[in-house]
Amino acid sequence: MFKKSIWYSILVIAFVGFVILANGFYQAILVTTQANPQPTSESSPLESATDLTPSSKNPNTIQILILGDSVAKGTGDEKSKGFSGYLTEYLKNNTSKEIISDNMGIDGLESTGLLEQLQSHRLEQQLTHTDIILVSIGGNDIRSILTLNSFDKENEFKVRLDRYLSNLKLTFKELRRTNPNSIIIFLGLYNPYEKATNLVDSQLLNSWNFNTQQLVETDGKAIFIPTYDLFKYNTGKFVAQDGLHPNSAGYQAISNRISRSLEMIIAGL
Repeated sequence: MFKKSIWYSILVIAFVGFVILANGFYQAILVTTQANPQPTSESSPLESATDLTPSSKNPNTIQILILGDSVAKGTGDEKSKGFSGYLTEYLKNNTSKEIISDNMGIDGLESTGLLEQLQSHRLEQQLTHTDIILVSIGGNDIRSILTLNSFDKENEFKVRLDRYLSNLKLTFKELRRTNPNSIIIFLGLYNPYEKATNLVDSQLLNSWNFNTQQLVETDGKAIFIPTYDLFKYNTGKFVAQDGLHPNSAGYQAISNRISRSLEMIIAGL
């Protein structure tokens, strides 16, 4: 009986000791965890670093990208400025921000060429941080039609217009894929041959501009700038000696019209 009591006491003491030891081990784990908490999904170091990464867009600059044909390039301007040069001067005089202008205009470029240029992603870096995109395209798509006879001209016009509008839709898609927030300024076509143009040619050109404007205005941040009326009664004053491109005065007139459309926008850039 006495031996049983001793063994019972030993078991009780061993059990109590085990409980105390286990409790101490648990407390040690608890203290270690509190001193070194694991990061939660709401405040991980990776997310914190991402939140603090500054934007590569400089808020003190307005970046302009000019795309398209010879009119975009400024061909014909005896002062070698083009509308982009005059527009840059206007912006410099009306904002304290630095104006960065990049002209990618190409003589003879058609809408197919502009689309291929964008789809190649060669302009990806310039497009990404551009505030204003200026586009002049379509003149070379329609110009060769004017030499055809009336019957062939109207048939070919439909084919060219459909192809052009298809290219233009994809062009806007590419521009918005790369930069959904920029302001797009799209120039309508003028007629450098106004004095020698018949009624059919005028109707075709107006139809081209109308369809272009309808498409451009489906984009919520794009502005269509008509130029037909600027040149209609001023071909002798606004067309260069080559009889096709604007001269300095013509580009200045285009720039002035673009500037007026941007007056309300500049303050927000």
